[in-house]
Amino acid sequence: MKHSRILAVGASAAATLTLLTVSLTATPVLAKSGAHGKGGTPVEVRVEGLAKTLLPETLVGTKAASIVKDGKPADVCSGDTAAVALQDATKGSWVAGTFSSGLGYPVTAILGESYPFTSNYYWSFWIDNKPATTGICGATLHPGDKVLFFPQCSQESASACPQGMFDPAVLEIKAAAKAKVGKAVAMSVSALANFTGKPSPGAGVKLAAAGKTVTTDASGKAKLKFAKAGSYKIVASAANSVRDELTVKVSR
Repeated sequence: MKHSRILAVGASAAATLTLLTVSLTATPVLAKSGAHGKGGTPVEVRVEGLAKTLLPETLVGTKAASIVKDGKPADVCSGDTAAVALQDATKGSWVAGTFSSGLGYPVTAILGESYPFTSNYYWSFWIDNKPATTGICGATLHPGDKVLFFPQCSQESASACPQGMFDPAVLEIKAAAKAKVGKAVAMSVSALANFTGKPSPGAGVKLAAAGKTVTTDASGKAKLKFAKAGSYKIVASAANSVRDELTVKVSR
């Protein structure tokens, strides 16, 4: 299936939107927006790159203010949108292509990782474990929403993207937020389908934390023990999948 690449959109929308012939070569100016760091709509933003996590889950408070990424007042994204959340979470470190009426800004780079129009990849994004159905300017957020950006292969075959991410599954870890030293922490991993977000057991997923790794069984489950008290980040990864991470606080 060939994917549309105009916007950072959810995979389902990317597969159905008609590709617009727009130029993505213009260098945008910094966005003009209000201060969004405090108050507003609390949402979490995470950005996964091809090789590493570019932005861990970051809490921001968007406000119903406009954002203009190319310096043209007519090209505005208003309201509590994913565009504002991305702007706030990255402190403006993302690049927009040419604004399109009705679709908004395409995202071509985030935190230095760039996928221009000529790339085999494009930036996709999800809201609350499901592909977004519109562009970042049209995605109005609500309190507690979780926004995820990740690169996805835009070509018709996986061979065009040797680094993977052709219709990738999105991993989701679940575990208790607190644990005790020496006690096994039970974890469950789901693999969310690329175009629907439908969960299935994340079998064969590697879970890494504190220098240890375990692999989930056929039902997507695994256990880890921690010898010392502290805060541990557990990272889930698998071939052709979007990483996930979870922090567990371990006490005596």
